[in-house]
Amino acid sequence: MSTEGINNIQYVYTVWQALNRQAPTIDNIVFDGRTAVIHLTQNFSPSMFPSFVRLQVPAITTLHFRETEQDSGLLKIYRQEDSWTLEGLIQSVPLISFWYNHILRVIMGKLVTATGDLLDAALRHAHKMSMRGREIQRRSRDLAIENMEKLDEYRANLHENYLEGIRGWRENYIEEEEEDDEFVDDDYRHHPPIKESRNGMLL
Repeated sequence: MSTEGINNIQYVYTVWQALNRQAPTIDNIVFDGRTAVIHLTQNFSPSMFPSFVRLQVPAITTLHFRETEQDSGLLKIYRQEDSWTLEGLIQSVPLISFWYNHILRVIMGKLVTATGDLLDAALRHAHKMSMRGREIQRRSRDLAIENMEKLDEYRANLHENYLEGIRGWRENYIEEEEEDDEFVDDDYRHHPPIKESRNGMLL
């Protein structure tokens, strides 16, 4: 609620006096020379109701001042702002305040706690899945590198074995040819050549 003008501000205070049997309780005042912020508790107890009917509502009243004349040093209120919090209004009504404090706030606390628990579990599961995916990727990369190394080693061994086989085959082929040549020479030495006589007989 915002009110401007000295007369209008006086009317507001007249209404507050009619609603309150007891003056408001001032909790704190902050003044910087131009603006005053007052934290107070309004004690609502209208005269038309019994005296035990009382509502205590926290409120904040802001008073704006300005000089009456230039360089006079005298200040007057030209605007007043009153504000109340929704929680303060709820807390001021007995039945509603009990329902708000013991039911609504408890349910909201449990709901927020359960939601936080679910979010925490989901985040931890996502973190585990991410770590597991990284581990699988690392192992796959290591396995691929190991297989490539084994394939290169197998290719090198295959080439060496091929060359070794060719060399062995050549050596065996040359040895067999040399043995065949030696066998032919021995036969020739043990069996002298056949000569033909003058009569046409073989000797």
